[in-house]
Amino acid sequence: MQPEMFYTYLTKARRLLWDTLRTLSDEELSRPVLPSDGARCIKDLVHHIAIVEDGWFRLDLLGEPMVYAAFGAEPRSADEYWHHETETLEKLLSYWEAVEKDTLKRWPDIMAVAQSGRRIKAFDDRAETLSAEEVLWHVMQHEVRHTAHIVQLVRLIGHTPPQLDYVFLMTR
Repeated sequence: MQPEMFYTYLTKARRLLWDTLRTLSDEELSRPVLPSDGARCIKDLVHHIAIVEDGWFRLDLLGEPMVYAAFGAEPRSADEYWHHETETLEKLLSYWEAVEKDTLKRWPDIMAVAQSGRRIKAFDDRAETLSAEEVLWHVMQHEVRHTAHIVQLVRLIGHTPPQLDYVFLMTR
């Protein structure tokens, strides 16, 4: 499968997910459903998906500043990185949308790096690397996994989530 086709799927799935999230109350979006030091609520996962794409694509693949710089200071702690229950959904979605817009604008550059064979350090404190193409697929699969978490949380708080499976969105 071509990465561009899969990213197109992600953009379609995002629109359905975002529309659903906009129907939920702030209390529901902020409710700490997951007992975790990391993401605990839907808002935390929304931010996490966007910042992971931003960091890997901008910093690691392109060597450029993150879109996040226009939305606030870099997180200084794990708590600032993970916990966003006090932020508005619209602010979080505006950031995610800005990341998407920048990714689409830079897609040819991202693909050139992905096809270059360049190796990207996988962890700050370890020696392992991934190919740039593996980073591309990691980021997209990461979103699918965490979007599934959000869908499950939407169910757990008593709502019906959208149908986000690839086959339903890409065969219309």
